Amino acid sequence: MSSFDPSPSDTALAAEHDEWRETQDTRTRIRGVITGTQEPATAAVIADRAGCSTNAARKHLTDLVDLGVARTVDDETTVRYARNDAYFRWRRANELATTRTVEELLDELDELETRDTQFKTRFDADAPSGVALPDDATHAELEARLQTLSEWQTVRDSMDRHRDALRIARQDDDRLAV
Repeated sequence: MSSFDPSPSDTALAAEHDEWRETQDTRTRIRGVITGTQEPATAAVIADRAGCSTNAARKHLTDLVDLGVARTVDDETTVRYARNDAYFRWRRANELATTRTVEELLDELDELETRDTQFKTRFDADAPSGVALPDDATHAELEARLQTLSEWQTVRDSMDRHRDALRIARQDDDRLAV
């Protein structure tokens, strides 16, 4: 019987990275790296992760900044790049706005607000961050509580996304009416 190791071997990781480099163009790799980067990074770091030259990374990063996908973080000595979370929020909201009617968005928002109210009542808190975890809970109870709080946060995030989508849809309706 073999043991399960959740971490892939270095050989497997290297093979997967090589395949990624061979099947994706430089721009796609740079975009993948910047969208997955949690902390701002220099062009050299991003180039290393994407398997390309620093100059190529800088060129594509500049294009991604111009498109709003990435943003720059300047400090006194260097320029670092990070994903532009506002772009990705807008993109998800825009997808909702273009695939649903205003009435559908309003109905879905109403359902989400009802669920949010139920969570508020259940936990006697205004937001998931206001819920304390019990000190005497078992691991299973803590896991269940954290899962429920995660679901609540997802509802709240969806409410924000639906509100953004409604703003976009209404702007588009106003432009079409002119």
